[in-house]
Amino acid sequence: MHMHARLIRFWRVCVFMDKKIRDYLDWKGIHSPKASISYKSWLLLFVKISGDKPIEDYRITDIVGYQMWLKAHYSSYSLEYATVIIKNFFQFYRDQNYACLPPSLIKRKKGRAKSHRAIREEEFERIISIISGNDFWSLRDLLIIRLLWDTGVRVSELTDLNVSQIDVNNLSAVISTKKTSNMRIILWSEKTHEILIRYLKMRAELNLSYHSPALFIWHKNSKTYFNPRLTTRSVERIVKHYSNKSGIIEKISPHSFRHGWAHLRRDQNAPLSFIQKGLGHKNPISTFIYEQYSDSDFERSAKTYFKKLQKPYIPAFEIEYANGLNQKFA
Repeated sequence: MHMHARLIRFWRVCVFMDKKIRDYLDWKGIHSPKASISYKSWLLLFVKISGDKPIEDYRITDIVGYQMWLKAHYSSYSLEYATVIIKNFFQFYRDQNYACLPPSLIKRKKGRAKSHRAIREEEFERIISIISGNDFWSLRDLLIIRLLWDTGVRVSELTDLNVSQIDVNNLSAVISTKKTSNMRIILWSEKTHEILIRYLKMRAELNLSYHSPALFIWHKNSKTYFNPRLTTRSVERIVKHYSNKSGIIEKISPHSFRHGWAHLRRDQNAPLSFIQKGLGHKNPISTFIYEQYSDSDFERSAKTYFKKLQKPYIPAFEIEYANGLNQKFA
């Protein structure tokens, strides 16, 4: 049985922590619905490993034991994430004056930050060159790749796009920024717009048999079965498929396009505030992180700078001879 299903089954027999978890998730769901869904599984796992008892009875030894179990079964990123969830959970009840474990005692070891390599322009060109665009599904994939490249949107923002958001006259759309809920505009190139118009015409014909507001939909094993909206996981698979097919060895993800967008604007000397606006960042420090060079990018840029700075070699005796002529005819 799937882990999540087993945990839900376990939840039904919880005596002490059932209501505590439900109350916390209800509160969390108000301002972060998606996070509350993932929090449920990790909180239930904590109770399953540490035991179901009153919240006041948990000790630091329970936390340490849970972290040791996670370390043996999950990655360092999952360990850090699960620890943050437990820390926030106890903080929630501590703020309500429950005599529970102080959150300050719950320490987390930071895992190494995930690295999303910025896709380069030549790699983008290689990918789109192998997508035919001759049928609806390959045209959809081509448009997805081009929009990721042109706009730097998050993959979730891309899949949330509706047909009604597209401004066909201004080559743009107004979207809701995922992490801040602020509205921002995204724009794309004329070439991408041509593909978008072709796609929308085919999309409209498809809607005669299946109605969905989503810009991107997908089908499963049949041309007559459609899912109302393409998932973020599906976009990840699409990017992986075409990057592998184009012969790119290093991993490329949808988020690589977001980094690539920032790097390209940086190299075009765009102001930090422009890049921040395009990425939908509230804090410029987040934007600064996107602008950082990887080792390979730094090496490539350094060699380019050296070539620009390098002057042709002129032997010393030629310089002395030229100086002598200048003095003679001065």
